[in-house]
Amino acid sequence: MRYRGFLAVAVLILLAAAVGGAAAQSQGEADPTLLKEIEIRDSLLEKVGNDAVGIRVTVDGKKAILTGKVPTRAAQELSEEVALNVEGIKSVDNRLKVVPPGGETTDQTLEQEMADARLETKVKRHLYSEIGKRARHIEVEVTDGIVSLRGEVPDESRKQLALDTAGKTEGVKQVIDLLRVKS
Repeated sequence: MRYRGFLAVAVLILLAAAVGGAAAQSQGEADPTLLKEIEIRDSLLEKVGNDAVGIRVTVDGKKAILTGKVPTRAAQELSEEVALNVEGIKSVDNRLKVVPPGGETTDQTLEQEMADARLETKVKRHLYSEIGKRARHIEVEVTDGIVSLRGEVPDESRKQLALDTAGKTEGVKQVIDLLRVKS
């Protein structure tokens, strides 16, 4: 009997929230924080794929807070880069936990960290040789051989050149495009 009462109260609360939300929406009001959270979530699902399913996003001003579980360190770090790429987000509090599909947690070895750092340097060097000083405006992150490029380039041709250059660098498994063309 108590359960039914609790259930009825919960349903009433949900209905009130839905009606209130519909009323605010019908008046043209939109919660900018909620819209930013949705934009980040959408971008995570697009760029990180299935690994982003366990990620929860909260926005506090210009900071995105990522919580939940991801299966790899690459997904953890890429999620931060993707959130930083959303307009208006200046910082990310990445609280994501790496939990491989089997459930056991793993520590990233120093060897893999060093390999990623060397690959990042190699990609940056290749970008600089191909697109010159504009390469300074491109943030390069490497995790487990997956490279993300974030920043602003002057035109579509330089964007494609940067993506191609990174992709052709020996050791790169995948390139994630977070580049924007300057408008």
